[in-house]
Amino acid sequence: MSVIDLFAGAGGFTLGFIKNNETNNRFYFNVVLLADIDQAAVFTFKKNYPSIPYWNTDLSQTNGNDICKIADIKPGKLDFLIGGPPCQGFSPNGKRWLEDNRNLLMHRYIEIALQIQPKCIIIENVPAALSAMQKMLNSEIQEALSNYFVKTSILNASAYGVPQIRKRAFIVAFRSDLGIKQFNFPKGIFDSINNSNIINEKEKINIKYISVEDAIGDLPSIIAGQSIDGLIYDSNPFSKYQKERRIGSIGIFNHVARAHSREFLSKISIFKPGQGNNDLANDQKLSSSYFSQAYARLHPKGIGFTITANFRNPGSGRFTHYRDNRSITVREAARLQSFDDRYIFHGYDSDQERHVGNAVPPILAKALAHHFGNILIDAN
Repeated sequence: MSVIDLFAGAGGFTLGFIKNNETNNRFYFNVVLLADIDQAAVFTFKKNYPSIPYWNTDLSQTNGNDICKIADIKPGKLDFLIGGPPCQGFSPNGKRWLEDNRNLLMHRYIEIALQIQPKCIIIENVPAALSAMQKMLNSEIQEALSNYFVKTSILNASAYGVPQIRKRAFIVAFRSDLGIKQFNFPKGIFDSINNSNIINEKEKINIKYISVEDAIGDLPSIIAGQSIDGLIYDSNPFSKYQKERRIGSIGIFNHVARAHSREFLSKISIFKPGQGNNDLANDQKLSSSYFSQAYARLHPKGIGFTITANFRNPGSGRFTHYRDNRSITVREAARLQSFDDRYIFHGYDSDQERHVGNAVPPILAKALAHHFGNILIDAN
């Protein structure tokens, strides 16, 4: 089944479809094209997967016919069109959601989709797109995709074995001529976690999840400013998750700790594992104006909080390492996002942060690929 990924970034969504091919004998996904304006993301993906076409283009200035020509596929023949077009919110003045200037790329994505006419469309976005305005959004999306049967849902990546609380909205649409009028979203085999600070023994609270320590505990301890990039592993994995992330990898890459000043290190050293600024006594708090996750430290038995494009700044969220006095590295963030170690990030530090933080977790993407791939193959 053919796949095109628009607004693809570093390719996390695509990686889930590729990973499905490693374990699924029923069908095979053929990724025929990725597209994005981010040149650094294109470079990173091509370094990892040189044989898969990636078009560096401004999708706001591109149409479906151009994409079909580049991908060498006719309109109506594509199986899956996937992607995460940037979408910034709702207008307070009641303007239609798809006509809001902040959501023009979502509008463009739908226009391109209608020109390509894929069998299935999967769109990822922030949960705000499906919360208070869900009924209005559903009606607009259904109206825009009038020849598709559309369903929406908010999924938490933790339920699929991603060691992170990450809620994202998904819009899935099957073309009407396929006759697929009823379908559900995949259910994960783990629990959907909403509290990042789980510190009790898993057996006592009977919750199934991948902890921070399960995800990154095997990576070497380093201090702020230290770098391990391209070295072999110096320890054995002690969890199934770590072992799986190491498959196909020749060593540790992107494990580079941001340098912090002495003053800053002193500032974050007061936090114990699982603590944030709000957990301190009033006379110890760094400031009363910080949001709850600012300068928070991960807990080894807890689960990661949503990885953003600013995870190397401890002040932007729960991104301080549970053991080391520093922010997490790109490799640690990539592990929390479920990227395999063999996927190496390139570019400036800010590029790598953006590519990891904005990605669809590959393990979640794999669950979607497997589930909706089965639905489409049954329809055929």
